[in-house]
Amino acid sequence: MLIRFAPLAALAAAVTLSAVPWSLGMPPTVRTPRAMRQAAPKILVYVDMDGSSGVNRARQVLYPNPEYFASRQFITNDLNAAIRGLKAGGAGEIVVTDAHGSGNSEAPDILLDRMDPRATFLFRDEEFDPYVDILDSSYAAIVAVGMHARARTAGFMAHTVTLEPFYKVNGVPITESEIIAISAARYGIPVVMVAGDDVLEGQIRQAFPDAEYAVVKRAKGPADAELIPQPAVQAAIEKAARAAMARLATFKPYAVAPSYRFEIGYWNARQAELALAVAGTQRVDSVTIGYTTPGFREGYVRSNQANGMARLDAMRWLMQAVSARPEGKAIMSDFLDLFVTAWLEPEKIPKGTTPPKPPSGKKRYWGDT
Repeated sequence: MLIRFAPLAALAAAVTLSAVPWSLGMPPTVRTPRAMRQAAPKILVYVDMDGSSGVNRARQVLYPNPEYFASRQFITNDLNAAIRGLKAGGAGEIVVTDAHGSGNSEAPDILLDRMDPRATFLFRDEEFDPYVDILDSSYAAIVAVGMHARARTAGFMAHTVTLEPFYKVNGVPITESEIIAISAARYGIPVVMVAGDDVLEGQIRQAFPDAEYAVVKRAKGPADAELIPQPAVQAAIEKAARAAMARLATFKPYAVAPSYRFEIGYWNARQAELALAVAGTQRVDSVTIGYTTPGFREGYVRSNQANGMARLDAMRWLMQAVSARPEGKAIMSDFLDLFVTAWLEPEKIPKGTTPPKPPSGKKRYWGDT
Protein backbone atom coordinates (compact mmCIF):
# COMPACT_ATOMS: atom_id res chain seq x y z
CA MET A 1 0.00 0.00 0.00
CA LEU A 2 0.95 3.33 -0.47
CA ILE A 3 -1.32 4.75 2.24
CA ARG A 4 0.47 8.09 1.94
CA PHE A 5 -1.30 9.25 5.08
CA ALA A 6 0.72 12.44 5.16
CA PRO A 7 1.79 14.14 8.38
CA LEU A 8 1.19 17.88 8.76
CA ALA A 9 4.37 18.78 6.91
CA ALA A 10 3.14 16.91 3.86
CA LEU A 11 -0.24 18.64 4.07
CA ALA A 12 1.53 21.97 4.05
CA ALA A 13 3.71 20.90 1.13
CA ALA A 14 0.63 20.05 -0.87
CA VAL A 15 -0.50 23.68 -0.70
CA THR A 16 2.56 24.77 -2.68
CA LEU A 17 1.40 22.49 -5.54
CA SER A 18 4.10 23.30 -7.45
CA ALA A 19 -6.51 -6.47 -16.04
CA VAL A 20 -5.17 -8.12 -18.66
CA PRO A 21 -3.79 -6.04 -21.50
CA TRP A 22 -6.95 -5.97 -23.59
CA SER A 23 -9.15 -5.14 -20.59
CA LEU A 24 -7.43 -1.75 -20.49
CA GLY A 25 -8.16 -1.05 -24.11
CA MET A 26 -4.72 -2.21 -25.19
CA PRO A 27 -3.77 -4.47 -28.05
CA PRO A 28 -2.33 -7.69 -26.60
CA THR A 29 1.22 -7.01 -27.74
CA VAL A 30 3.95 -7.56 -25.21
CA ARG A 31 7.61 -6.97 -24.60
CA THR A 32 9.84 -9.68 -23.18
CA PRO A 33 12.71 -8.47 -20.98
CA ARG A 34 16.15 -9.87 -21.65
CA ALA A 35 16.22 -10.88 -17.98
CA MET A 36 13.50 -13.48 -18.63
CA ARG A 37 16.06 -15.55 -20.53
CA GLN A 38 18.63 -15.57 -17.74
CA ALA A 39 19.50 -18.83 -16.00
CA ALA A 40 19.04 -17.20 -12.56
CA PRO A 41 16.47 -14.45 -13.18
CA LYS A 42 16.46 -11.23 -11.19
CA ILE A 43 13.21 -10.62 -9.25
CA LEU A 44 11.79 -7.41 -7.79
CA VAL A 45 9.63 -7.81 -4.67
CA TYR A 46 7.19 -5.09 -3.59
CA VAL A 47 6.25 -5.02 0.09
CA ASP A 48 3.07 -3.32 1.29
CA MET A 49 1.69 -3.73 4.80
CA ASP A 50 -2.10 -3.46 4.74
CA GLY A 51 -2.44 -6.88 3.14
CA SER A 52 0.11 -8.63 5.33
CA SER A 53 -0.63 -11.54 7.62
CA GLY A 54 -1.32 -10.78 11.27
CA VAL A 55 -2.89 -7.39 10.50
CA ASN A 56 -6.63 -6.80 10.98
CA ARG A 57 -6.75 -3.25 12.35
CA ALA A 58 -5.67 -0.05 10.62
CA ARG A 59 -3.68 1.11 13.65
CA GLN A 60 -1.29 -1.79 13.07
CA VAL A 61 0.11 -0.29 9.88
CA LEU A 62 0.39 3.38 10.86
CA TYR A 63 3.46 4.78 12.61
CA PRO A 64 3.91 5.60 15.49
CA ASN A 65 1.00 3.61 16.91
CA PRO A 66 2.28 1.00 19.41
CA GLU A 67 0.60 -1.74 17.37
CA TYR A 68 2.69 -0.84 14.30
CA PHE A 69 5.96 -2.12 15.73
CA ALA A 70 4.75 -5.68 16.21
CA SER A 71 3.28 -5.69 12.70
CA ARG A 72 6.70 -5.11 11.20
CA GLN A 73 7.49 -8.71 12.11
CA PHE A 74 4.37 -9.97 10.29
CA ILE A 75 5.29 -8.36 6.98
CA THR A 76 8.92 -9.44 7.42
CA ASN A 77 7.68 -13.02 7.85
CA ASP A 78 5.62 -12.75 4.65
CA LEU A 79 8.57 -11.32 2.74
CA ASN A 80 10.94 -14.05 3.95
CA ALA A 81 8.46 -16.73 2.90
CA ALA A 82 8.39 -15.23 -0.59
CA ILE A 83 12.18 -15.10 -0.73
CA ARG A 84 12.43 -18.75 0.29
CA GLY A 85 9.99 -19.75 -2.45
CA LEU A 86 11.73 -17.66 -5.08
CA LYS A 87 15.13 -19.06 -4.22
CA ALA A 88 13.81 -22.62 -4.15
CA GLY A 89 12.43 -21.98 -7.62
CA GLY A 90 15.77 -20.82 -9.02
CA ALA A 91 15.72 -17.04 -8.63
CA GLY A 92 19.00 -15.20 -8.82
CA GLU A 93 19.26 -11.68 -7.44
CA ILE A 94 16.21 -10.59 -5.40
CA VAL A 95 15.64 -6.87 -4.77
CA VAL A 96 13.08 -5.69 -2.20
CA THR A 97 11.36 -2.29 -2.17
CA ASP A 98 9.05 -0.73 0.41
CA ALA A 99 5.71 0.38 -1.05
CA HIS A 100 3.87 1.18 2.20
CA GLY A 101 3.35 4.70 3.52
CA SER A 102 3.26 4.08 7.27
CA GLY A 103 4.63 7.51 8.16
CA ASN A 104 7.85 5.99 9.51
CA SER A 105 10.70 8.14 8.20
CA GLU A 106 13.27 6.51 10.47
CA ALA A 107 13.41 3.03 8.93
CA PRO A 108 11.69 0.80 6.35
CA ASP A 109 8.58 -1.03 7.51
CA ILE A 110 10.24 -4.44 7.32
CA LEU A 111 12.84 -5.43 9.89
CA LEU A 112 16.07 -5.33 7.90
CA ASP A 113 18.06 -7.29 10.45
CA ARG A 114 15.54 -10.13 10.15
CA MET A 115 15.16 -10.11 6.37
CA ASP A 116 16.47 -13.18 4.55
CA PRO A 117 20.05 -12.16 3.65
CA ARG A 118 19.73 -13.71 0.20
CA ALA A 119 17.74 -10.63 -0.81
CA THR A 120 18.88 -7.01 -1.05
CA PHE A 121 16.80 -4.09 0.18
CA LEU A 122 16.73 -1.11 -2.19
CA PHE A 123 18.11 2.17 -0.88
CA ARG A 124 18.86 5.24 -2.96
CA ASP A 125 20.46 8.61 -2.31
CA GLU A 126 17.44 10.52 -3.58
CA GLU A 127 13.71 10.15 -3.03
CA PHE A 128 11.88 7.89 -5.47
CA ASP A 129 8.45 6.44 -6.10
CA PRO A 130 8.68 2.64 -6.07
CA TYR A 131 5.81 2.25 -8.54
CA VAL A 132 7.40 4.19 -11.40
CA ASP A 133 11.02 5.09 -10.66
CA ILE A 134 12.89 1.84 -10.03
CA LEU A 135 11.91 -0.49 -12.87
CA ASP A 136 14.29 -1.46 -15.65
CA SER A 137 14.79 -4.32 -18.08
CA SER A 138 17.19 -6.18 -15.77
CA TYR A 139 14.20 -7.65 -13.89
CA ALA A 140 12.56 -10.82 -15.15
CA ALA A 141 9.47 -10.66 -12.93
CA ILE A 142 7.72 -8.93 -10.05
CA VAL A 143 6.29 -10.38 -6.84
CA ALA A 144 4.10 -8.31 -4.50
CA VAL A 145 3.32 -9.21 -0.88
CA GLY A 146 1.15 -7.45 1.70
CA MET A 147 -1.13 -6.08 -1.02
CA HIS A 148 -4.75 -4.93 -0.59
CA ALA A 149 -7.96 -4.64 -2.60
CA ARG A 150 -8.87 -1.55 -4.59
CA ALA A 151 -10.90 1.37 -3.27
CA ARG A 152 -14.68 1.08 -2.88
CA THR A 153 -14.62 -2.69 -2.42
CA ALA A 154 -15.05 -4.91 0.63
CA GLY A 155 -11.39 -5.79 1.12
CA PHE A 156 -9.58 -5.08 4.37
CA MET A 157 -8.29 -1.47 4.26
CA ALA A 158 -9.32 -1.34 0.59
CA HIS A 159 -7.91 1.73 -1.15
CA THR A 160 -5.86 2.73 -4.17
CA VAL A 161 -2.61 4.68 -3.69
CA THR A 162 -3.94 6.67 -0.73
CA LEU A 163 -7.09 6.94 1.34
CA GLU A 164 -9.38 9.15 -0.72
CA PRO A 165 -9.15 8.23 -4.43
CA PHE A 166 -10.72 5.57 -6.61
CA TYR A 167 -8.79 4.96 -9.83
CA LYS A 168 -9.88 4.01 -13.32
CA VAL A 169 -7.30 3.70 -16.09
CA ASN A 170 -8.60 3.34 -19.63
CA GLY A 171 -12.04 2.68 -18.20
CA VAL A 172 -11.01 -0.14 -15.84
CA PRO A 173 -11.03 0.14 -12.00
CA ILE A 174 -7.53 -0.79 -10.83
CA THR A 175 -5.68 -1.99 -7.76
CA GLU A 176 -2.18 -0.97 -6.77
CA SER A 177 -1.02 -4.36 -8.01
CA GLU A 178 -2.26 -3.30 -11.44
CA ILE A 179 -0.50 0.05 -11.13
CA ILE A 180 2.70 -1.94 -10.67
CA ALA A 181 1.86 -4.16 -13.65
CA ILE A 182 1.00 -1.27 -15.99
CA SER A 183 4.15 0.59 -14.99
CA ALA A 184 6.26 -2.56 -15.45
CA ALA A 185 4.84 -3.04 -18.94
CA ARG A 186 7.21 -0.33 -20.12
CA TYR A 187 10.01 -2.86 -19.66
CA GLY A 188 8.11 -6.03 -20.48
CA ILE A 189 8.08 -7.25 -16.86
CA PRO A 190 5.15 -9.42 -15.66
CA VAL A 191 3.68 -9.61 -12.17
CA VAL A 192 3.85 -13.33 -11.39
CA MET A 193 2.73 -13.66 -7.76
CA VAL A 194 0.70 -11.61 -5.26
CA ALA A 195 -0.20 -12.11 -1.59
CA GLY A 196 -3.08 -10.39 0.20
CA ASP A 197 -6.64 -10.95 1.41
CA ASP A 198 -9.37 -12.99 -0.28
CA VAL A 199 -11.08 -9.95 -1.82
CA LEU A 200 -7.90 -8.92 -3.62
CA GLU A 201 -7.58 -12.49 -4.84
CA GLY A 202 -10.77 -12.10 -6.89
CA GLN A 203 -9.52 -8.82 -8.36
CA ILE A 204 -6.14 -10.31 -9.26
CA ARG A 205 -7.84 -13.30 -10.91
CA GLN A 206 -9.58 -10.84 -13.26
CA ALA A 207 -6.55 -8.65 -13.90
CA PHE A 208 -3.88 -11.33 -14.43
CA PRO A 209 -5.46 -14.76 -14.07
CA ASP A 210 -2.19 -16.64 -14.59
CA ALA A 211 -0.51 -15.10 -11.54
CA GLU A 212 0.03 -17.21 -8.45
CA TYR A 213 -1.79 -15.98 -5.35
CA ALA A 214 -1.49 -16.57 -1.59
CA VAL A 215 -4.42 -15.68 0.70
CA VAL A 216 -3.15 -14.40 4.06
CA LYS A 217 -6.49 -13.42 5.66
CA ARG A 218 -10.20 -13.18 4.93
CA ALA A 219 -11.73 -9.73 4.88
CA LYS A 220 -14.76 -9.07 7.08
CA GLY A 221 -15.05 -5.58 5.62
CA PRO A 222 -12.69 -2.59 5.30
CA ALA A 223 -12.06 -2.39 9.05
CA ASP A 224 -11.58 -6.04 10.06
CA ALA A 225 -10.29 -9.39 8.82
CA GLU A 226 -10.20 -12.99 9.95
CA LEU A 227 -6.56 -13.91 10.36
CA ILE A 228 -5.01 -17.18 9.18
CA PRO A 229 -2.38 -18.81 11.44
CA GLN A 230 1.15 -17.69 10.66
CA PRO A 231 2.60 -21.11 9.73
CA ALA A 232 -0.17 -21.71 7.17
CA VAL A 233 0.27 -18.24 5.69
CA GLN A 234 4.03 -18.54 5.32
CA ALA A 235 3.68 -21.97 3.71
CA ALA A 236 1.13 -20.61 1.22
CA ILE A 237 3.32 -17.65 0.26
CA GLU A 238 6.40 -19.82 -0.16
CA LYS A 239 4.47 -22.32 -2.28
CA ALA A 240 3.02 -19.59 -4.52
CA ALA A 241 6.40 -17.95 -5.05
CA ARG A 242 8.03 -21.24 -5.94
CA ALA A 243 5.19 -22.13 -8.33
CA ALA A 244 5.55 -18.75 -10.05
CA MET A 245 9.23 -19.40 -10.66
CA ALA A 246 8.44 -22.82 -12.15
CA ARG A 247 6.20 -21.15 -14.75
CA LEU A 248 8.23 -17.99 -15.23
CA ALA A 249 8.62 -18.36 -18.99
CA THR A 250 4.85 -18.56 -19.49
CA PHE A 251 3.92 -15.18 -18.01
CA LYS A 252 3.03 -12.23 -20.21
CA PRO A 253 3.32 -8.59 -19.12
CA TYR A 254 0.67 -5.97 -19.72
CA ALA A 255 0.87 -4.27 -23.08
CA VAL A 256 1.86 -0.64 -23.45
CA ALA A 257 -1.18 1.44 -24.43
CA PRO A 258 -0.98 4.30 -26.95
CA SER A 259 -2.35 6.64 -24.22
CA TYR A 260 -3.77 6.49 -20.70
CA ARG A 261 -7.08 7.91 -19.61
CA PHE A 262 -7.15 8.47 -15.84
CA GLU A 263 -10.38 9.04 -13.94
CA ILE A 264 -10.03 9.60 -10.20
CA GLY A 265 -13.02 9.72 -7.91
CA TYR A 266 -12.96 11.22 -4.41
CA TRP A 267 -15.07 11.06 -1.27
CA ASN A 268 -16.82 14.38 -1.87
CA ALA A 269 -17.09 17.37 -4.18
CA ARG A 270 -14.69 19.46 -2.05
CA GLN A 271 -11.86 17.02 -2.67
CA ALA A 272 -12.56 16.91 -6.41
CA GLU A 273 -12.66 20.71 -6.56
CA LEU A 274 -9.27 20.93 -4.84
CA ALA A 275 -7.81 18.33 -7.19
CA LEU A 276 -8.90 20.37 -10.21
CA ALA A 277 -6.22 22.92 -9.28
CA VAL A 278 -3.70 20.59 -10.92
CA ALA A 279 -3.00 21.62 -14.50
CA GLY A 280 -4.44 19.37 -17.18
CA THR A 281 -7.31 17.94 -15.13
CA GLN A 282 -11.01 18.25 -16.02
CA ARG A 283 -14.20 17.54 -14.13
CA VAL A 284 -15.97 14.28 -14.99
CA ASP A 285 -18.75 14.58 -12.41
CA SER A 286 -19.20 16.17 -8.97
CA VAL A 287 -16.64 13.90 -7.29
CA THR A 288 -14.47 12.76 -10.21
CA ILE A 289 -11.67 14.34 -12.24
CA GLY A 290 -10.13 13.03 -15.44
CA TYR A 291 -7.29 13.55 -17.90
CA THR A 292 -5.36 11.72 -20.64
CA THR A 293 -1.60 11.37 -20.91
CA PRO A 294 0.59 9.76 -23.59
CA GLY A 295 2.52 7.72 -21.01
CA PHE A 296 1.54 5.96 -17.80
CA ARG A 297 4.23 7.52 -15.63
CA GLU A 298 3.12 11.05 -16.50
CA GLY A 299 -0.49 10.19 -15.64
CA TYR A 300 0.44 8.51 -12.38
CA VAL A 301 2.56 11.47 -11.24
CA ARG A 302 -0.29 13.83 -12.04
CA SER A 303 -2.64 11.68 -9.98
CA ASN A 304 -0.35 12.07 -6.97
CA GLN A 305 -0.41 15.84 -7.41
CA ALA A 306 -4.20 15.77 -7.53
CA ASN A 307 -4.38 13.53 -4.47
CA GLY A 308 -2.13 15.92 -2.57
CA MET A 309 -4.51 18.78 -3.27
CA ALA A 310 -7.57 16.70 -2.39
CA ARG A 311 -5.93 15.83 0.94
CA LEU A 312 -6.28 19.48 2.00
CA ASP A 313 -9.91 18.65 2.69
CA ALA A 314 -8.61 16.77 5.74
CA MET A 315 -7.56 20.07 7.31
CA ARG A 316 -11.08 20.38 8.77
CA TRP A 317 -10.50 17.19 10.77
CA LEU A 318 -7.16 18.56 11.91
CA MET A 319 -8.91 21.71 13.10
CA GLN A 320 -11.50 19.59 14.88
CA ALA A 321 -8.83 17.51 16.61
CA VAL A 322 -6.86 20.60 17.70
CA SER A 323 -9.97 22.41 18.96
CA ALA A 324 -10.93 19.44 21.12
CA ARG A 325 -7.66 19.56 23.09
CA PRO A 326 -7.30 21.64 26.27
CA GLU A 327 -4.79 23.94 24.60
CA GLY A 328 -6.81 24.00 21.38
CA LYS A 329 -8.35 27.46 21.82
CA ALA A 330 -4.95 29.05 22.34
CA ILE A 331 -3.54 27.28 19.27
CA MET A 332 -6.49 28.38 17.11
CA SER A 333 -6.13 31.95 18.40
CA ASP A 334 -2.44 32.00 17.46
CA PHE A 335 -3.32 30.59 14.04
CA LEU A 336 -5.93 33.30 13.45
CA ASP A 337 -3.50 36.05 14.51
CA LEU A 338 -0.90 34.77 12.03
CA PHE A 339 -3.49 34.47 9.29
CA VAL A 340 -4.68 38.07 9.72
CA THR A 341 -1.11 39.35 9.99
CA ALA A 342 -0.22 37.63 6.71
CA TRP A 343 -3.14 39.45 5.12
CA LEU A 344 -2.58 42.95 6.52
CA GLU A 345 1.09 43.14 7.49
CA PRO A 346 2.99 40.24 5.92
CA GLU A 347 6.34 41.78 6.81
CA LYS A 348 5.54 41.17 10.48
CA ILE A 349 5.09 37.42 10.12
CA PRO A 350 7.60 35.74 12.45
CA LYS A 351 10.39 34.01 10.60
CA GLY A 352 10.09 30.99 12.86
CA THR A 353 12.88 28.85 14.14
CA THR A 354 15.60 27.45 11.94
CA PRO A 355 14.90 23.78 11.29
CA PRO A 356 17.52 21.45 12.75
CA LYS A 357 20.24 20.31 10.42
CA PRO A 358 20.02 16.66 9.38
CA PRO A 359 22.53 14.36 11.06
CA SER A 360 25.90 14.07 9.37
CA GLY A 361 26.21 11.39 6.75
CA LYS A 362 24.26 10.65 3.60
CA LYS A 363 20.47 10.34 3.86
CA ARG A 364 19.11 7.09 2.43
CA TYR A 365 15.66 6.72 0.89
CA TRP A 366 13.66 3.53 0.60
CA GLY A 367 10.58 4.05 -1.52
CA ASP A 368 7.36 5.27 -0.01
CA THR A 369 8.86 7.19 2.91
